[in-house]
Amino acid sequence: MASQSTSTTTNKGQKPSGGAARQGGRGAAPAGGAPSSTSSSGTPETNETYGLVSVLYHALQGAETYTQYVNDARKSGDEELVEFFEECRDELNEQALRARQLLATRLEDDIDEDSDEEDDDEDDEDDEEE
Repeated sequence: MASQSTSTTTNKGQKPSGGAARQGGRGAAPAGGAPSSTSSSGTPETNETYGLVSVLYHALQGAETYTQYVNDARKSGDEELVEFFEECRDELNEQALRARQLLATRLEDDIDEDSDEEDDDEDDEDDEEE
């Protein structure tokens, strides 16, 4: 009897996107929702940043796919489907735009915090020299 493979790779040798890959690499935010200094995968990005990047990526990928569906429906002359797929694409483009705005705001905040920490470190070094 042949054994069944439990590999988490696709037939192209790539890890699947979505839940399976996420479970292995990133966990939920720490209790209380406070970002940790290092995520569960050992990177400096918070789970929230990772989530926004993922939503942005998948929304853009989905919108690109819907564009192909629009083209296919247009070629077949099905205007009802053209309209439906355009609405779906527009919704994903709005999600991508919102994710990008949220990500930009948080990255700016992170840069400001990092700058403040560096200023504090420099002040501490100046105090030690005196």
